[in-house]
Amino acid sequence: MCYLATVCKQSLVDEALRRIRRVKVDGVLDSGQLMELIEDTPWTVFPLVRATERPDAVVGGLLEGRFAIVVDGSPWVLVAPSTFMDLIHSPEDYFERFPAVVLVRILRVLFAAVALFGPSIYVALTTFHRETIPTNLLLTIMAAREGVPFPAAMEAFMMELGFEIIREAGVRMPSQLGQSVSIVGALILGESAIQAGIVSAPMIITVAVTALANLMLPDYSTALALRMLRFPLLILAGTYGAYGLILGATALLIHLLSLRSFGTPYMAPFGPLLPSDLRDTVVRSPLWARQKRPAAVEQTDPVRAGHGMKPGPGPVRRAGARR
Repeated sequence: MCYLATVCKQSLVDEALRRIRRVKVDGVLDSGQLMELIEDTPWTVFPLVRATERPDAVVGGLLEGRFAIVVDGSPWVLVAPSTFMDLIHSPEDYFERFPAVVLVRILRVLFAAVALFGPSIYVALTTFHRETIPTNLLLTIMAAREGVPFPAAMEAFMMELGFEIIREAGVRMPSQLGQSVSIVGALILGESAIQAGIVSAPMIITVAVTALANLMLPDYSTALALRMLRFPLLILAGTYGAYGLILGATALLIHLLSLRSFGTPYMAPFGPLLPSDLRDTVVRSPLWARQKRPAAVEQTDPVRAGHGMKPGPGPVRRAGARR
């Protein structure tokens, strides 16, 4: 177990050690098994502890007052406490200039929402709320769906299931063939399904965009959780329309707000609201403007940098003046 004694709070270290000592098994093969045994809430699809192979991500977590757990024989290191926004961030966000990072993070959050709600919104609109779709677009969608024997919800469910099969088959195959098989399989499956009249072209586009949006998430466990949640949301949208979608989204939000990672609220700094931590969420402030460590994680020393670090030009020297 790794932590900075001058930064990490001792009570947090004691709690982590207590949970580790509570584990009584004949062996732990990987850090993922240990994660499942020490997390706060076992009945959730979201990862409550961050697993990473990158040393810079681990060191960054230690500097913020977190601790890291290294399991012998495993390349993955557990970093906790973790929040949902930590899993949306990428280590590269801190190595690029902040204006570009802000744009990338906004796109990442938007497409995370697309990855979760994309097919459900399409099904709800085309099945129950057609009046909200522009007329020309609605006519195009209806013309494409002409002859399709299945309702939109069943159509989306079959395509999502087909994409999951192709994705898993590509992962299990040898690396030289996996990517090629996934791409070719998706193209053949989509084209054949359209020609056979089983699914419509707009549905293929929706599912494909959703699959690509899911790949934008840097954390695999979080992306997997969103992939799993698409199916119940799809059922709710196909059954009750927008009302079912709102109900599912509300239940999901309540669940996220109830989660904790070693006592740290999972949805911090949004729930509870921590204004000082908003500088490193969807947007990322410049490094010279971040003097404090995240308030969501309790630390012994909350100050990480001094004031007056804003870069600027040196004193102006007149041309021809002697030194």
